[in-house]
Amino acid sequence: MLLSVFSSVFTSLVLVLSKPRVVCGQSSDICDWVGSGLQQAPRGIQPLYLRCTQGHIRWYYPRGALRVLLRPPLSTFQGCVRIAANSTGARLYLEGEKKLYPLYKAGDGKPEDLHRCFTSRKSQVALYVEADPPLDILKKDTIEFTYDLIPQKNLADDMEECRPCSDDEILKSFCASDFVIQGTVSALHHNPEAQTSELNIRASSIIRNNPHKSWSNAKYVTLYRPLKCGTKAGMGEFLFLGRWRLGQPVIHCAPRLSHWKEIRRKAISEGTSECHLH
Repeated sequence: MLLSVFSSVFTSLVLVLSKPRVVCGQSSDICDWVGSGLQQAPRGIQPLYLRCTQGHIRWYYPRGALRVLLRPPLSTFQGCVRIAANSTGARLYLEGEKKLYPLYKAGDGKPEDLHRCFTSRKSQVALYVEADPPLDILKKDTIEFTYDLIPQKNLADDMEECRPCSDDEILKSFCASDFVIQGTVSALHHNPEAQTSELNIRASSIIRNNPHKSWSNAKYVTLYRPLKCGTKAGMGEFLFLGRWRLGQPVIHCAPRLSHWKEIRRKAISEGTSECHLH
């Protein structure tokens, strides 16, 4: 079924059910989509066009397939998806130039919090969601996932997100980050299954925090970095800057506090900061 359905994706035009309106094969500025496979042909392909950097897909009673085209306002980007727990009834693929690459199937043995990542091709990414043949037509299978897309200058450099931040990047990150935390590393744990390094931070000051997260009075917080970065626990005090990605606070820059004070002093003296520096 997979090859026959996939081969027709470029010629099929199916009505797209979005929330809360119907989009007929056209680009849309929606970020999220919720729909039911009961409203489409059993072997039909439903195209979705999403132009945001973050969003959520939930597909009840999967039937046929979805082709989700992610086309954000970024020229080149890296993206990741996180599959919701207990997702069943469909498989998720990354569409390549000539083939599909598997990203998820129920029972694949991978941890629920795993970020399944990819890079853009010609400023877009196509995800292909293929329904499994229903074993029980009355069972309410649902596949659900969240996506997050971030700029990446060099798509050939898999380690771009691991390199140390420049002084200018640190300054910009201070202004734009979801969280800014001053503290020391009390523990470091590498998780090969989830492909993450988990840093337990003893926070001496939480300068900025996402308003939806309850860190205001926390003494310890857990932050994350990709396992491939080979993170080591340095001694002394750092300033941790980053953003929430697919439910996890991910570090972007982590200068030593003494280095940050030098950057801050210079920016204030030269008036080059884009925000108020605490």
